[in-house]
Amino acid sequence: MLLCVSALCKAQDTLRFPINEMKGVRIGIDVSDVPFMFIDNFERIGFGVTADAHIKGNFFGTAEAGWLKVDLDRSDFRYRSEGYYGRVGADYNMLKSRRPFSNDIVYAGGRYCFSTFNHQADNVHVPGHFWQNASGLSIPKNRLSAHWAEILLGVKAEVLTNLYVSMTFRLKFMLISPKDNYSTPHLIPGYGNGGESFVIGINYFLSYNVQF
Repeated sequence: MLLCVSALCKAQDTLRFPINEMKGVRIGIDVSDVPFMFIDNFERIGFGVTADAHIKGNFFGTAEAGWLKVDLDRSDFRYRSEGYYGRVGADYNMLKSRRPFSNDIVYAGGRYCFSTFNHQADNVHVPGHFWQNASGLSIPKNRLSAHWAEILLGVKAEVLTNLYVSMTFRLKFMLISPKDNYSTPHLIPGYGNGGESFVIGINYFLSYNVQF
């Protein structure tokens, strides 16, 4: 009898329920930029969307897109930029669920990313160390593009039926940086600091599973 109880407890401890295959498409919005809008007094405004769908086994295909506008008005310059970004890739669910029919996932993934945007600067003031100051300079509006790759770790938790809260930790590696003879971009949409070849980022999403 003791042997039977011991074997049953061990079986229950090692039991793993299969993860329920998600049906339809999970569509969400990126809420990461919302706090920055208020902190920066709306000098930076951004919006992003995401969609992912179960492919096979533990793999999910995913796509993301977004828009970013920056308007910095300082005493010695005014800088403006606006553009779009896109990301495509796949995620692998590493979670072995203990709950039946669970749609929660803990995942690792990769993305190919690109951005196209324009930027310009007006009323630039350059202090002179040996000669007189230069003021009223301008950097002409220029269309730029960038390409980079991302490695991700993240979690998606189903807080209500079909409603998910997600967090994604990203390592971003610049592949093709934007070329501008006048100025380095302040922010690249979807990437971050235009002067860095490696950037770390965190995104937060609210998503809903639209079932077909």
